[in-house]
Amino acid sequence: MKNFKWDKKYLYWGVTAFCVVVASIAFFWLLNTWDGARHGMGVVLSALSPVIYGFIIAYLLNKILTIFESRVFKKLSARMFPRDPVKARKAARIFGIIVTLLLALGFIAGLFAIVLPEIASGVVTIVTNSSGYLSSAIAWLEKTFDGYALEPMVVEWFNTISEKLVDWLQNEVLPNITTFLSSITGGVISVISTIVDLVMGLVISVYVMYNKETFAAQAKKIIYALFRVKTANVIMEELNSVNDAFGSYIVGTVIDSLIVGILNYIFMAIMGMPYVALISIIVAVTNLIPMFGPIIGAVPSTLLILLENPTQALIFVIFTVILQQIDGQILKPRIHSSRTGLSGFWIMFAILFFGGLFGILGMIVGVPVTTVLYSLLRRLNNRRLRGRSLPEDTAFYHGLESIDPETLAPTYAVREPEERGPKGASILPKRKKNGKADTGEQGEPENAKASTPRTGETVPETKAETKSETKAETKK
Repeated sequence: MKNFKWDKKYLYWGVTAFCVVVASIAFFWLLNTWDGARHGMGVVLSALSPVIYGFIIAYLLNKILTIFESRVFKKLSARMFPRDPVKARKAARIFGIIVTLLLALGFIAGLFAIVLPEIASGVVTIVTNSSGYLSSAIAWLEKTFDGYALEPMVVEWFNTISEKLVDWLQNEVLPNITTFLSSITGGVISVISTIVDLVMGLVISVYVMYNKETFAAQAKKIIYALFRVKTANVIMEELNSVNDAFGSYIVGTVIDSLIVGILNYIFMAIMGMPYVALISIIVAVTNLIPMFGPIIGAVPSTLLILLENPTQALIFVIFTVILQQIDGQILKPRIHSSRTGLSGFWIMFAILFFGGLFGILGMIVGVPVTTVLYSLLRRLNNRRLRGRSLPEDTAFYHGLESIDPETLAPTYAVREPEERGPKGASILPKRKKNGKADTGEQGEPENAKASTPRTGETVPETKAETKSETKAETKK
């Protein structure tokens, strides 16, 4: 036993194998008990929902708090406590939190004060004038398609839909009214529970905003305790970049949606359209969702206007298309300092994936979350490539077959026509018809595998060249 020695290599292998076995067992157990695990996760998240809401509210209001604290109340509190900077700093923080919360609550209250009466009046108007809407729609269809062969078909189709709707209400809705009422009751209870969690989250957000430096310091302390200093520095750098990207995206999207909602309100008020405030709020809120948001907001808004005036509904659709073009081509590029960096596929994937998991909230935050993850993985990947002295540009890897492990010279497949870089310079080496590299020099060996390096790229010297240079320096 005295001659026994630990071999770190085998120790690492054993620990790795043990972790793989444990992870596999946990994964299969999770698959077999997925329903129970999901229920348990739901219970845990439901219990922690006030805390989660509190941190989310504090994060969203932090920028507003910083503005009021540093630019408004800092000088005022310094005058109030000229000899005690600690009390002055605490007073500035307290005043900033109070004003920030009052602004947020006032905005939400004003929003409900505008939306709820519009919704109530709209529902009453629709229920009262439902028969008149049907007759007006039939008259409009007859007038529009008068003299065309489509008139009887369209009118018959509309009448069929109306009959099916009435039949559905009489045979499906009314007999199951008890089930619907119980579902409505459950929904009301869920809404009340969510409101209570939000109120508790608002209280927790006050503590988080007041002690935000302490929470940040504790998080940094944990990071530096768990990782080595070099790794912890990398993690801190990535977290700072993630915070900047996510915060800038959220603030820019909110500002863009407010501008779109205001422009929509002004146009509808000038044209004398109905439900101006309600539709403008719908357009502004749904504009937070990338790609599909304008469509989601335009459909119910157009239907509401269509019940009052079909011509104005058509005008609204045309205006919505124009407004979205202005928003996409002018407003968003100026508001957002940088694009998301995601292709259309990944934006659609983020909306569908997070929307399926978390509903409307997931559709709103899906794109910034995916952007942050994409940026994080890209930075980590580029850091590893730099550590191996490999290029970070994706164009370098187009058509790449292999890289020489000693010289790091790339070997490309034959591609016709030759791809070009952003400035017109070739990103691929010139190739002869037989697929070998054409370096432009005479006497190149036929078995040359490495291709010509691209412009601005340095290729490491071979071992033979290095040895010859070393001998020459030794002789000197």
